[in-house]
Amino acid sequence: MESVPIRVLVAVREPVTSMGLRAVLADAEGIEALPLPSDLADVRALVAQDRPDVLVLDVALRRDDPRLVPDLAAACPATRVLVYVDHSPKECALRHMLELGGRARLAPDAVAKLDDCCLMSLRQNALGCVGMGAALAEVVEAVRTVARGDVAAAPWLASLAQSVHDTTKGSRNAEAISVRELEVMTLLAEGLTNQQIAARLGIHEQTVKNHVTRTMEKLGAQNRTEVGLLAARHRLRLVDEALD
Repeated sequence: MESVPIRVLVAVREPVTSMGLRAVLADAEGIEALPLPSDLADVRALVAQDRPDVLVLDVALRRDDPRLVPDLAAACPATRVLVYVDHSPKECALRHMLELGGRARLAPDAVAKLDDCCLMSLRQNALGCVGMGAALAEVVEAVRTVARGDVAAAPWLASLAQSVHDTTKGSRNAEAISVRELEVMTLLAEGLTNQQIAARLGIHEQTVKNHVTRTMEKLGAQNRTEVGLLAARHRLRLVDEALD
């Protein structure tokens, strides 16, 4: 008996990328790539109309509409979301801090505050992420994985996303990077001085210096510039308070 193909809708803004992803999926055995949408203004309506098994969703659409992924999960639970992120695995800020060398850790409350594209997507009920520059076979395998209802992400990332909701874990850890230290890192990335950071956060300048020093130690950085460059290079973001 012939198996039913996995119906996939690609909702990615960049035309060349979206055409490339669709072409790869259309050539894969057991996958039916739906026509590319002419307009991505209302992804909810597109999914409701086409009812795909898997939606390959541009992370930029999720950033522009923070309720998009959870709303899709509630309205169309049969559609599994695979988020297409705008960086390669090597460029992932979380991977850099937590997997490579393992020098730094994040406090659970800091994890909850971090607006990392992969982490936030998983926390909002997406089932996986595929990065820019992924091998063709990796894209196809990620689609097949989420279509089965499994998570297509590095194990440490899936575990980290789950830990945000694990009430058995405390939110204080003297060795972990705190929410305030993340805030300082993002402002260093903007090129602000300690005095400017203090004014922005409403704290003393000496307190900022203390946060910078502790963050340098936790990251193994040599100076404040290196901390700022790391945050800028990996586009470190925090959740907007207005969206909480």
